[in-house]
Amino acid sequence: MDIINEIGATAFVISCMRAMEKEREHKLFDDPYAALFVNEEIEEKVQELIRVFPPSVELVRYRVCVMSEIVGRGIEAGVKQIVSLGAGFDMRAHIYQTQGVRFCDVDQPAVLEFKNKVLEAGGVTPCPGIRCNYLEVDLPEELGKAGFDLEKPILFIWEGNTMYLPLDLIHDFLGRLRAQVPDMTIAFDYYSEKIINRTSGDERITEITDMFESNFGVKWLTGFDDLSVFQEKHGLEVIESESLMEFGERRAPESVAEIKEFMDAAGELLKLYSYCVLKAP
Repeated sequence: MDIINEIGATAFVISCMRAMEKEREHKLFDDPYAALFVNEEIEEKVQELIRVFPPSVELVRYRVCVMSEIVGRGIEAGVKQIVSLGAGFDMRAHIYQTQGVRFCDVDQPAVLEFKNKVLEAGGVTPCPGIRCNYLEVDLPEELGKAGFDLEKPILFIWEGNTMYLPLDLIHDFLGRLRAQVPDMTIAFDYYSEKIINRTSGDERITEITDMFESNFGVKWLTGFDDLSVFQEKHGLEVIESESLMEFGERRAPESVAEIKEFMDAAGELLKLYSYCVLKAP
């Protein structure tokens, strides 16, 4: 349990849910590496979460799927530099490995050290990474040292991060990226402020939020209801955004139907959980 506590339970839980995708009749993605980070203890925690709130798996499925699609589309459009911020056990660098495309994982030293050790034990060559707290370093400078060309397009995948970060640090980080990476695109998922502030008006959604935070020792700090703030503060245009419910209805209508049958609150929660793609004009 010590390593789980040190790295954070959510990284292991998300890997477990990604690994479960291979058993689905209608798969949204393939991740042959996720099972490397799963053990019996993690499986028990995930099964407990599913018992309490079965649709939690769908939240993860939709999020993983949409972020993966963004990576795939970026590569098809000619993007040659992709950075995973707060990467955790993300394996898209291997899943989308493409000649001429450079990937980089960015995360805390303990996370990447453990991740690399697991991969090497499984016979998998780790993705190049930058071991740091990206909020506390000059990340563009570090990317430059790692061989990235800051004058050429960079796609940043910022999955499962923003809700845990203070708002001022989010804007400070984006400001520093925007100042040094002129052709940047960044994709992230985010909650509505109604979830963060417990103002959805639905007690069940508040109960789900409280349950998740208490079970995994985390605190959701920041949400967004008005994305125009990114244009106003950073000159970043919203080129794509929708709720996970909308995404699920489009990509996995059969599972959305199951969610609605199970619990109305699940559908409402999905409407308050979204993703967004911002791009420098």
